[in-house]
Amino acid sequence: MTLDNYFSELVDSGTAINHSDLLQLSGLAGPEVIELMGVWTTIPTERRREIVDRMTELVEDNLDLDFASVFRACLRDRDDLVRAKAARGLEDSDDRTIIRPLIDLLLKDDSLEVRASAAVSLGKFAVMAQDGKVLKRDAERIRVALMAVIEREDESLEAKRRAIESVASFNSPQVEQIIQEAYDDGNPELKQSAIYAMGRSSDSKWMPTVIQDTTNADPAIRYEAATACGNLGEEDAAPHVIALLNDDDSLVQLASVRALGAIGGSLSKRALQQCLLMGDDAIEEAAKTALEEIEFDDDPMGFSSEG
Repeated sequence: MTLDNYFSELVDSGTAINHSDLLQLSGLAGPEVIELMGVWTTIPTERRREIVDRMTELVEDNLDLDFASVFRACLRDRDDLVRAKAARGLEDSDDRTIIRPLIDLLLKDDSLEVRASAAVSLGKFAVMAQDGKVLKRDAERIRVALMAVIEREDESLEAKRRAIESVASFNSPQVEQIIQEAYDDGNPELKQSAIYAMGRSSDSKWMPTVIQDTTNADPAIRYEAATACGNLGEEDAAPHVIALLNDDDSLVQLASVRALGAIGGSLSKRALQQCLLMGDDAIEEAAKTALEEIEFDDDPMGFSSEG
């Protein structure tokens, strides 16, 4: 099927949208995106939402796919949910040209869902900024925009949460204070975001707090604590994360498996090998991936496998 024919098929509400055909939208060049957008406005709102949803699912399953050019074009869609889904679809993109559009959405869009999604996707660039992979002026724009949302009195809780999580990479006394205030606020959702931010900060000063929350009564807090332990990567946290492998909550269990893969070390490795015998398909699959991560970190060039 030619691209022109597929664009016509997208417009036809009587034709089902399937994943295999959507692959044609991966890696579209500028002129092709312009052509797609020429028919995009004629596609019913619900169908546009479904298309963006499906593309997001595909990217999550296959990072080699690239719908960034389509997602970026959809940031100007007239529908709030399409804009929000498109912004979220850019979460793993490192295309620096989307920084300014995302900042505009974060600061100016009327939809709280859109602002929250923009904050999430700017998080990738906040991390890149700390690694020196973003121009200093763009890094400062990102930091200032995220701080503005956090400090805005009438901002939604969701947008503030996501901004706190993303700004954590700009590790500074001001950011530390924001994380601590969110943690102490008393709102459980803000506390979840604060713990996530602690992990994202890569600052080991937060480790005692994060370890303490691996035994919190709230499974959502334990989940974030396990994730943060993995992001901080301190081997001292391994015993506390291992204890969560038998948690009553399956999501906490999976988070602890992933965290052990990030922490590494012999203790994590032995615990993950035991996970392969638990008889739980999801845990076993996650443990295999985590063990592969440890093996790669121990031997990135693969020398140990050579005869």
